[in-house]
Order: sequence, then structure tokens, then C-alpha cells
Amino acid sequence: MIKRIFAALLCAATAACLSGCEEQTPPPEEHTGTRIALSMSSRDQFLVTVETSVLEHAAKNQVDCTVWDAGNDYVVQMQHVKDSREQGYDALIVNEVSPSLTRGILREAEDMPVVFVNREPEMSALTAGKNAYVGSDDSEPGRFQAAWLNDYAEENELEHLDIVYLTGIEGQASTIARRESLMEHLKVDHDFVYDSTAQFDRAKAQVQVGMLIEAGRSFDAIVAQNDEMAIGAAMAMQAAGKELCPILGIDGTIVGCQGIQDGMLSFTVRQPGDEQGRAAVDAALALIAGESLDTVSGVTLGEDELSLMIPYEPVDAENVEEYIS
Repeated sequence: MIKRIFAALLCAATAACLSGCEEQTPPPEEHTGTRIALSMSSRDQFLVTVETSVLEHAAKNQVDCTVWDAGNDYVVQMQHVKDSREQGYDALIVNEVSPSLTRGILREAEDMPVVFVNREPEMSALTAGKNAYVGSDDSEPGRFQAAWLNDYAEENELEHLDIVYLTGIEGQASTIARRESLMEHLKVDHDFVYDSTAQFDRAKAQVQVGMLIEAGRSFDAIVAQNDEMAIGAAMAMQAAGKELCPILGIDGTIVGCQGIQDGMLSFTVRQPGDEQGRAAVDAALALIAGESLDTVSGVTLGEDELSLMIPYEPVDAENVEEYIS
């Protein structure tokens, strides 16, 4: 699997060089087949997996797919929507900068089908038969992380844990759901000695944990809302010459799984980016054809007939080989 993922990342890197350049998109009259546009909020290791999967699955279906990177800019992403409509794309797939954009995106798209992927939009704004959301239940990773910590405390006869908590982008549905689920399921007595956003960014997490260590703050575990922040936290401890405490991440990326193998991380939760990208393309094609979303395989269609969900999977030292071999 790892060879395939590395090849996919290389493919995405090439696509990254082309994205955002409107001159790379030929005028509508030069196209005769189905065309889909993809607007990514930004690029990190996990989101590149989603993007690459969209590109690969579109190609398998002989669908032209143009990718734009919004660079986490609201205005840029709205311009992507306008461009895709004006240039006659058959559908748009969006990895939103923020759910506050949902209604504006749908207004700008007019009758063009829109599929939201990975980041949950404002679901009440979506219309069955025109829109869809492909993602995973973001309450699952927090529950899995809490279960791991509960078991760790019990196995080591620890009555209390001081925890450093590194969260994602404030206001995002995933950030909120992961936090709420962790809080709900964490049964061991604990204190959050540090609780702040590092915006899913490795460097920011490394700086913040480094500052905690320099300030003499002690902690028993670090819980991060993605693998990049978890790796950054581990790097900060290593740089300070500290023995690594349990460090937990989310996403099950190549780096996260390798971190478990190397003893940097204790646990992660795989988010199925490959499957999300594939299902987003299938959902877009179904909407273009006027078909029901129940034709999309490998997902669970919600009762709202809008949400297509794919489960998370816990990863630790016992099963990490399955995800990097």
C-alpha cells in the first residue's frame, strides 16, 4: 500500500504545480466529455491523499478534473465556484475552507451539482438530488483516543493524567466533534494542562510543545487532532532530550503510521482519505446523471439522502503493519 500512496503523493505534487492557474483550464468549447472541478481548502499530507484519489478516480472514469487550491482563503474559494460555473463544468467538488461558506457556494453554483468532501458543510443548506457530503463521523476519532487513554491508565495503574491537547482549526466541524467526543468518553481522572489550537500544523505544534517544556510544564500524554501536530509534538520532546510520553494523533497518514513504527507516536486513527476522494467522484457523477446516491459503493448513505459516510479505523503498534505494508 505504501508504494501506491507514495506514487499518489507524487502525482498530487505535480497537480499542485498546475492548480490555481486558470490558464491551465481550456475554454468550455474545447471539451466534449464530462468535466469536474475540485476546489481544495489547502494542502497538507492528508488532504493531498484526498485530492490524489479524486484525480485518479476521475481519470479511471474518463472524466476531466481540474484542481484549484484556495490556500485557506475564503475569497479565492468563492472565485473557484464562480469559475467552475462560468466555464461550464458539470459538477464541483469542494473541500471547504469553512462551513460558513456553504450557502454562498451553493448560491454561486446555481444549478451545478456540488459535492462537499472531507469537511462537513452546513448540512441544512444542502438539497437532495443536487448536493452531497462525503466524509467520516468526526466523533469517532475522539472516542478512539479516549478509549486508548482509558486503557493506558488502567494498564499502568495511573489514577490521573495531565494532558496536553492540540486542536485543529477553530470553528471547523471536525475540530468541535473530535473535542466533544474525547471529553465525553475520557473516563480516567485528568486535567488539560494545555489546550490550544495548532491549526493542524506540525511546526506550530512543535513550537508550542517546545515552549511548554522550556517553561518546565509537566504532562503525562499529548493528544493531537491530527498526525502532523502529533509528530511536531514528538519532535519537540526529542529536541529537548525528553523521554517520549504517549502521543496520540488522527488521520493514519504515512507519517503517522511510520511514527508508530518508529516509537514516536503511540496511536492514531485512520481517516479514509482515499475512499473519500473516490466516493466524492462517484457522488458527483450520480448527481450529474440524475441518479440516486445509493448507487455509490463503499459508503453508508444517511437518512437525509445527502451524507455518504466512511468509518475511521484505530491504528496502534499491533496493527500498523496493515496500513504501511
